[in-house]
Amino acid sequence: MNRYQRELFYKQSAKQDFLLSKTDVRPEDGKSKSTVSNDVKNALLKTFPGFLCAQSFMERALSNLDTAVTFGAMVIQIDNSISRDRGTRKLNSVARHTQVAKTIDRICQSENSLWGLVECDLFGCFFAEKDAAFCRKLGQRLKQNLTKQRTATVSIGIAAYPTIHFKKDQIFENARKALDHAAFFGPDSLVVFDAVSLNISGDKLYDKGNIKDAANEFKTALLLDPSNVNIRNSLGVCYGVMDELDKALSEFKKAINLNPKEVMSVYNAGLVNMLKGEKNKALEYLLDAIRLDKESFEISFQTGRVYLDLKKPENAKNYLEKATRLRPDSGPAFTSLGECYAAMGLKDKAVAALKKAVKQNSDNAAALSALGWLFASLGENLEIATIFCQQSVDIAPDNGLFRHRLGRLYLKENQLEDALTQFKEATKLGYDSSRYIAQIEEKHISKAS
Repeated sequence: MNRYQRELFYKQSAKQDFLLSKTDVRPEDGKSKSTVSNDVKNALLKTFPGFLCAQSFMERALSNLDTAVTFGAMVIQIDNSISRDRGTRKLNSVARHTQVAKTIDRICQSENSLWGLVECDLFGCFFAEKDAAFCRKLGQRLKQNLTKQRTATVSIGIAAYPTIHFKKDQIFENARKALDHAAFFGPDSLVVFDAVSLNISGDKLYDKGNIKDAANEFKTALLLDPSNVNIRNSLGVCYGVMDELDKALSEFKKAINLNPKEVMSVYNAGLVNMLKGEKNKALEYLLDAIRLDKESFEISFQTGRVYLDLKKPENAKNYLEKATRLRPDSGPAFTSLGECYAAMGLKDKAVAALKKAVKQNSDNAAALSALGWLFASLGENLEIATIFCQQSVDIAPDNGLFRHRLGRLYLKENQLEDALTQFKEATKLGYDSSRYIAQIEEKHISKAS
């Protein structure tokens, strides 16, 4: 590929190439998605006249806290899944909710605080003029009381106002993020909202493809913990995926300054330099990353690719071969290895590698194009070679190199109009096919005369 094509390829694959350190929280963990069942709601209304639920609870709480200088919010989730594993009594859902609610009510009554049911298995409490440390003590007391009663175990998320720039109506959501954080430790856990809570929230947004919102979570997390290397790396990844490469490189450099042995940030800095077209700088970072982690597929693969771009296939060979050993199911790795072998004149090896790439993914446009071009250069069946190149263009019509190769094969078959179309499209896409366009147009002129 020429430089334009290679950089375009890198940018299109950026999401899968960056390395992100994500927290290991199961998708089913965290806040409940269920609505409040009528049986539970009716039982609680019978036990607690005037009991508040869902939106009415939140509205009353925020109204009561309008003049509060500080307050704490607590989210309490019943750990249904483990209630029988901890020696708790076998209670049905209504009885369990009622017993937990009674315990919460006693604690809130003693502190003159408001509580309610937000969702099924999810209670909320607000404590005016109390901080996070006070709420933590109350949470521990609540858990101890439930343990004595053998009613249920609960997980608790806590957040406090004021916290950096958060408004009062955002604090309860912070407590829910702390609850998601608590899921990281398993049932019967308690967590106070912090930078890691936002890191987990950012990871979930990133997984959903909400990259901009994820970046905002990571930026906010860094206000709470500016020295957190993982969060800074994650922010850099978001910038990289959004194609804000200078911002991405700045975050990776900050992460490296905080911890020079943080291999993901070193690697990611190399990848950003590849995307910026700074191949030699990219190679410096990638070789540093190799010294930190010799068994990483991504590092070996990208190091081989940058050597290939620098027209040093002999240097690329060992890294790309290692990448295919580390991940023998990687079509892109075998594609690059095939290109490397071809550049070294090892055409049989190149064909074998490219065939593996196509076998693993029949829609691998880069492998199909390279394989078709290689077959043609070996004097193989030109019709089959052309079919491979046609397939590559069908799959990736915006790739100038693939169109140029197809045009060359059409030219070999004396299909001048088809060849001219491909060369013109290739030129529009940034691949210089002007020489062949002029050659065909000269033929047209000579025929006309």
